[in-house]
Amino acid sequence: MLKLDEKRVSLALYKHMHVGFDITPLAGQRTGVGNYCHYLLKSLLRLGEADITGFSASLTAPCLNGFESLPLRRLNMPTRVLYKSWEWFRRPRIDTLMPGIDVYHATNYFLPPAGSARRVVTFHDLAFVKRPELCSPKISGLFARLAGGFAAEADAVIACSESTRKDTVELLGADPAKVAVAYEAVDEDFQPVERAKAAALLEKRHNIRQPFVLFVGTLEPRKNIPALVEAFAGLAKDIPHTLVLAGGQGWNSESVFDAIEQFGLRDRVVCTGFVSPHSDLALFYSAADAFVFPSLYEGFGLPLLEAMACGCPIAAANTSSVPEVAGPAAEYFDPEEPADIGRAVRKVLEDAPLRYSLVAHGLVQAAKFSWENCARDTLDVYRRVLA
Repeated sequence: MLKLDEKRVSLALYKHMHVGFDITPLAGQRTGVGNYCHYLLKSLLRLGEADITGFSASLTAPCLNGFESLPLRRLNMPTRVLYKSWEWFRRPRIDTLMPGIDVYHATNYFLPPAGSARRVVTFHDLAFVKRPELCSPKISGLFARLAGGFAAEADAVIACSESTRKDTVELLGADPAKVAVAYEAVDEDFQPVERAKAAALLEKRHNIRQPFVLFVGTLEPRKNIPALVEAFAGLAKDIPHTLVLAGGQGWNSESVFDAIEQFGLRDRVVCTGFVSPHSDLALFYSAADAFVFPSLYEGFGLPLLEAMACGCPIAAANTSSVPEVAGPAAEYFDPEEPADIGRAVRKVLEDAPLRYSLVAHGLVQAAKFSWENCARDTLDVYRRVLA
């Protein structure tokens, strides 16, 4: 494993390091990987320790708000077409498309062919290998088939948690010496908002009223939302809260709406859709009585950090990377057991000393993660592959 806490490689050797950085995930609505690209790029540019050119292949132009001066190489074509060309023909090489780059950072799993440029790939999670039944077949089929080869080919792999690093080594057979951990973080927008102010703005902008229990994330099977709905059904008669599901619809989201109908909760569950602007999520976390994260598998879990940074007490699954990220700031449960989810949520809502403890621990835990540290660790990886 690459030891990123060792003495950093001398920057002087790579003063003019030129990095190609995949910003394709900045096209369309910005969710997990898009947020990773946005905030990491923002911090890399702020540090100014590498020349960076963005790369994008999509029919939708990437959102460059805040990055207007970024040099960009864009292919106006479907991403899947380029992926097929890379997979079948090993062309075009990325350093042919971006002449002069020293390192190319594939920020979203897919590693392109290259000539002399070094290649770094980020694996956000390996759900498509470990729990393929929870993923869209379009994703699980493509990446499960190719991820092992990408891990072997890459000069370095970045995992966003120790849990994902372990999965990369164990499930893909990656060389542990090539796999580094660079933790994600949250933007400065995420900090506590005074509850009354947050509640007023939330009602005005999004028509959400207190009291409520909150989930944030894409509505998709691995987020385990039907189990959360079932757990909430067991609590609903005893509490005045609504359950707010804040996030866009993903693959097979119909199961969420089926569960809402099955348990007769149409009047107690609010689905907001994709929340925009992203910074408004701070209002949701600050006004919520509890944040619940029932995911069956996570590579990191940015909403956990967002909730902690905003002072929201958490009930969370005891799986994959979740305990690594939330640490002592969550009441944990078995996500496969709706009754246990309900127990944890009830405890967070009713046990005042526990709530205060979770909030205090959360603010401390969230402060351990920063995009500047992520950027510095990422720069270390770039330098090491050039050493």
